[in-house]
Amino acid sequence: MAHGAGSENDQVRAEFITVSELKKIHRRLIDEGPEDEAPLRDAVRDEGTLDFIISRANRITDHWERSAFLLHRIATWHPFYEGNKRTAFTVADGTLRVYAKMRISESPDKINIFVRKTADSKTEEAEVVLWLRTVATEFTR
Repeated sequence: MAHGAGSENDQVRAEFITVSELKKIHRRLIDEGPEDEAPLRDAVRDEGTLDFIISRANRITDHWERSAFLLHRIATWHPFYEGNKRTAFTVADGTLRVYAKMRISESPDKINIFVRKTADSKTEEAEVVLWLRTVATEFTR
């Protein structure tokens, strides 16, 4: 993830991630997953969807909204054949870690339930923002 220049406040405009970086994150998650997913490690359903998601995310200056957008869009639009929910969560958590110095601190079961609910289009983006604000905690490196 590319760090941006600017102040430490919540409204820093910074390029967050490139399509190439998102694909690397996805590839790593697929490689760590079940063996039967391995043939799909580099399979993208729609390059245009990835381009749109990244282009739009990089214009969102609020870290909570950017994180929520990425989680919501990757999970609901399924740009990859496998691993969309894992990728969506990982990128959302990474956004908060890099820019807000926060991390998602929730049990794996509760995260799974929320991300699946989001992927099934049962949550709106605004709900994702609220959830993130509720489950994120500060961390120090």
